[in-house]
Amino acid sequence: FLFLEAAAGGTIALFWVHLRNEVGRGFTLFTGAAFLIIGALAIWLRATFPPSAALALSATARLWFSVERWTTIAFILLLAVYLTALYVVPRRRRGRDQAKIGRNGVATRPTHSDSGPRPAELWRPLAVIGPLVPLMALCAVWSAALVDASAQLFGLGTPLAVLAGALALGSALTGLSLGHWYLVSPTLSIQPLVRVNFLCLGAIVAQLFLLPILMFGPGTAADALHSLLTDYLLFLGVRVIFGLLVPLGATVMTWRTARIRSLDSATGLLYIVAALVLAGEIAARALFFLTGVAT
Repeated sequence: FLFLEAAAGGTIALFWVHLRNEVGRGFTLFTGAAFLIIGALAIWLRATFPPSAALALSATARLWFSVERWTTIAFILLLAVYLTALYVVPRRRRGRDQAKIGRNGVATRPTHSDSGPRPAELWRPLAVIGPLVPLMALCAVWSAALVDASAQLFGLGTPLAVLAGALALGSALTGLSLGHWYLVSPTLSIQPLVRVNFLCLGAIVAQLFLLPILMFGPGTAADALHSLLTDYLLFLGVRVIFGLLVPLGATVMTWRTARIRSLDSATGLLYIVAALVLAGEIAARALFFLTGVAT
């Protein structure tokens, strides 16, 4: 489940800056390939270890599990097609340009499309496939959360909590990859790093806002809440302090260091953010399966 969160949330964050043409093709290919592998692992793990208890009890769970499987497969296939086209089309265009130069014997001045074209300028279908990739990632995470959903917030509590967690984890991983990419492209603008960092910050703030509503709002069983606040209070503390509050402070520090272009410091802070957000998501998923309360 965490693999799907990382792949889907990371892809959403990646395409948010990629479709704005704020990052290079190389970064998109490298980071997208990493999320493609993580997503493929998510499909394999989910098929090998399905949520058998929920599937045995509810026809609705079986329906959402089927939706999750097909939306996840569609997400991974679309991502694979997009990355393949993004890799192949510019190489073919470069080959045609070199052949043209060879025939004419004169090198023409590079146009905008040679230096950094938008995806849609490379191949028209990319303009359609591009927005569909993060959309299918969103659908995959949402349907996965509904396989074993609770009654919190009239059934919306679990998918909202999972979506916020996926965006926090995925944007932290995308930011971490981008921080290292400045070693390859030191002249790259800091704007995409700041934008991804703010996405992570917003997701963590959304989780902090949702937490009391999920715990004390409509649909939360009293006995489950009592168990959460007594038997598993230590795990809840880990979730809140190390999974939300400390990463919140670290993302603010990342933003401040990125603004002054201290990119080594920003990347080091993103290691902390990614590790703590991952620990917080592990704690949140464990608490949900132990108590039935999404946090």
